[in-house]
Amino acid sequence: MADDKLTGQTGEFDVLRGFAIWIVVFAHNAFYQIQSFNSPNLELAFTFLNFFIVAMPIFFFITGYFSVRVARRNPKRFILSRLRLIGIPYLVWSTFYILMQYFLGGFINFDKSFSLKDILGYYLLGNAVEEYYFIFAIMIFYLITPFLIKTLLKFKFILPSLFILMMFFSALYYVPNYFGIHWISTFWAYRNPFTWLFFYVWGMSTFDKVNNNHPYWRNALPSKTIVLCIVLYILSFIEFYFMPYKYEDGISLMAPLGLAFSAAFMPILLKFAYFISKKLPVTSKIFGDFGRYTLGIYLMNGFIEGLLLGLGFIFYPPFKNESSLAVNLLLFAIALSLSFFLVKIVWKLSKKVYALVF
Repeated sequence: MADDKLTGQTGEFDVLRGFAIWIVVFAHNAFYQIQSFNSPNLELAFTFLNFFIVAMPIFFFITGYFSVRVARRNPKRFILSRLRLIGIPYLVWSTFYILMQYFLGGFINFDKSFSLKDILGYYLLGNAVEEYYFIFAIMIFYLITPFLIKTLLKFKFILPSLFILMMFFSALYYVPNYFGIHWISTFWAYRNPFTWLFFYVWGMSTFDKVNNNHPYWRNALPSKTIVLCIVLYILSFIEFYFMPYKYEDGISLMAPLGLAFSAAFMPILLKFAYFISKKLPVTSKIFGDFGRYTLGIYLMNGFIEGLLLGLGFIFYPPFKNESSLAVNLLLFAIALSLSFFLVKIVWKLSKKVYALVF
């Protein structure tokens, strides 16, 4: 982690990252086959949890925040170090999944083909596993960070412009789905850099604004920020509740009003994380520990999640099409705990292995 004096590295950013990785693991496990619950109350509760879409914006925002200092000092070193930091584990895990799907393809239908073109696509587009769209996008952002610092950050209206682009592209994907029209696939919507670039650049801009100054989220938040957040949450709730395809993978993350809510929610989350880091030491330590291993947990959870589902399919075949809230919460608890402890054990046993795998 960067040695930023604003965080002390046991403060709000680690807490916020820890909170976000909890959300990611929860969303990947607790919502499995939720449409099979056949419960209007659970459907309503699921819609209330649409604020969970803030997890990926959090990661892009914080990544942008911590990219500025090194990229400004030495752009080449920044790009090489970041690509090595995230690229090596990405290649290791992508290769593992490609080989696994190839050799187990005769027993399990992964819906994958393995021509040379396909395999290159899996690597280049972050498609060995669907969740790797985040790595695909963040690698693009790392490559253009020096350019952003030299040019776009000096442009007065860069953030409003990127926000408008984010809303445009998310609406272009999301709105037609209300009418059963799929103009843009979820695959490409996730990998569209303009879906996420606003949050990354906002993090960079925030670094410049608070560097050598008191961070604004450590002061009392303006009441209009809280009101705006509440209004956008209500609107995003309505937007999502009436989406006929809301249970399909990926739909919720691309909701335009949901992304707007994430932007309004960010200062409140920073304030909340700062409060935890100062007033709740036990909670701060728990989330802070998770926050220090977010990439490892993100990568490991995909394996643990797949393993748990595979065991479920073997010992209880109907599990392929149905589940329950209790089972899903158990999956979440096991996946989160195992992912965290395995990553931490690797860190303690060998830093070299950790750098290679996580």
